[in-house]
Amino acid sequence: MRFDLISLGDHLPDPHTHQYNETQAERHAMWVDLAVQAEALGFGAIWFGEHHCSDYIISSPQMILAAAAVRTSRIRLGTAVSILPNNDPVRLAEDFATLDLLSKGRAEIGFGSGFTEHTFALFGQDLNLSDKISAENLELIQKLWNEREINWAGRFRPPIQGLQIEPRTFSGKALPINRATATSIEVARDAGRSGQKLMLMTVAGRFADAKPLAAAYRENYRAAGHDPAGMSVSAIAYVHVRRDGARAREFWHPYRDNYRAFTRGLTRARGITRGLRELYATISSDRMAQREGDFCGDPSEVLDKIAWAYAEMGGFDTMICFFDLGGISRADTMATIDLFAESVMPKVDNAVGNAAHNQNGRPI
Repeated sequence: MRFDLISLGDHLPDPHTHQYNETQAERHAMWVDLAVQAEALGFGAIWFGEHHCSDYIISSPQMILAAAAVRTSRIRLGTAVSILPNNDPVRLAEDFATLDLLSKGRAEIGFGSGFTEHTFALFGQDLNLSDKISAENLELIQKLWNEREINWAGRFRPPIQGLQIEPRTFSGKALPINRATATSIEVARDAGRSGQKLMLMTVAGRFADAKPLAAAYRENYRAAGHDPAGMSVSAIAYVHVRRDGARAREFWHPYRDNYRAFTRGLTRARGITRGLRELYATISSDRMAQREGDFCGDPSEVLDKIAWAYAEMGGFDTMICFFDLGGISRADTMATIDLFAESVMPKVDNAVGNAAHNQNGRPI
């Protein structure tokens, strides 16, 4: 199993002190440092999310990734996600080709539709056309990367006639595309048919509910005859690990609750997109109170939780770990990542193998 690291870029006061642990500038510098640390510890990729007009302060993740590119040499660099309907595909193609050149071929891009409605008003778009805009943008961005001279006309942006988009990607071909969803089996199927990768937003729901999406993706990927080596399903979890499990929960739960209060307030104030509404409608209030995506405890407890989630979901290739939520400090973030890499990552494959033979029960 591969492990990746993600940050969505929330900048919140510490729930223990009610003060910010870092300034916005210090937080941005920390995210670049996270990429350096993650590479040294053996993580496969680092991902940053795009948000606008909130206490999520990463609005241009490709800028942070570009800074990380010049300080790293192996780790892959991607977005989780770039908001596909809100971005002009020409600018995305140019930005990510530039990132790919700076990183010598390590760039990836994750696409999703976002989870708040306000970005559509911000960029002058019709929320009801989100799916159609996304489909058109996805088609165009791949064309821009794969073809030299572009002749294209669509519905939602001006046509392109006889132009060549520069720079080219490092390979001269389209970058790896990751499709993100929490609920859409159609997105999963389309990602499989298209030979893309699948990111399942398991922090928002139940791992068992993600199982049919992963299965549909794999079925369609194989049926389309794509290279098996490129097939990839990722799951995402909030992670905090300490030597003492009780101390881990005592310390971390206020950060988790702080983050959830922030996201609840944001979605109530700004509205949520259809996919998130559908997800919330399927989860009971009890499930919402006790999210399955919380992986907090001592190394053994976190290891057991990963193995359980793997069995619940019918397997996944990559676990994407979200460490820095809710106002937690740089020092505490770095410390838990170090311990996770030292005491959890080397033991996961054995734990997952054992779980495959005994899928009864759920770790605490």
